[in-house]
Amino acid sequence: MLNAKNISKHYGNKSILNNVDLKISAEIKVLIGINGCGKSTLLKIIASIIPADTWNIALNQEDITLLMSEKRHAGYVPQHPALFNHKSVLENMRYGLRNSRGSESFLNQMIKILDLEKILHRKPKELSGGYKSRVSLVRAMAPDPRIMLLDEPLSQIDVVVKEKLLPEFRDILKLLEIPILYVTHDPAEAEKIGDTFAVMVDGTIKEIASASEAFDLIKLSAFRSAEAS
Repeated sequence: MLNAKNISKHYGNKSILNNVDLKISAEIKVLIGINGCGKSTLLKIIASIIPADTWNIALNQEDITLLMSEKRHAGYVPQHPALFNHKSVLENMRYGLRNSRGSESFLNQMIKILDLEKILHRKPKELSGGYKSRVSLVRAMAPDPRIMLLDEPLSQIDVVVKEKLLPEFRDILKLLEIPILYVTHDPAEAEKIGDTFAVMVDGTIKEIASASEAFDLIKLSAFRSAEAS
């Protein structure tokens, strides 16, 4: 269980996150929101990539608020796959196994499920966007993370490829049986990948029953903002 409380973040006079609370059990929770609403900021705070102004984060009842990123054992998949261009696909994925974390058997299982055997010796520059997303996912999962954080991992690929990858991504993420936070602004993607849903509006998070409900709340917020101005 991930339990994040009172997460706030400001950039100058602009408030990005306002005392955000979020709980995630062993599930895929999809966080939906428009671009620039603070979703990526929240993920980076949980991963300890950037600091918050106020925050308290516990994982499986262990306080990890002050732990550095490498101690949190968080798998992080950025929006733009940050692969090592000088390394092969296999070397990129095996990078996650350093420091005796993870297992070769699980890595091989993921390679097979995601159909990566035929590209293991290629370099990232030779790959399509879909394959880059797969490799980035496997590299993040290889070290046996305690939590997975995915920041719109399929936003850079076309709709047809995304339709094929979503079931594969969901199947392999469910193997982990850990808290997973998946960020997107695409309602169709959200419905296909998620177990539970939340929406970010005005720097706060609200639990919702479906992706469609998220967009009703976003539209209402935009209407209220227009009236106020």
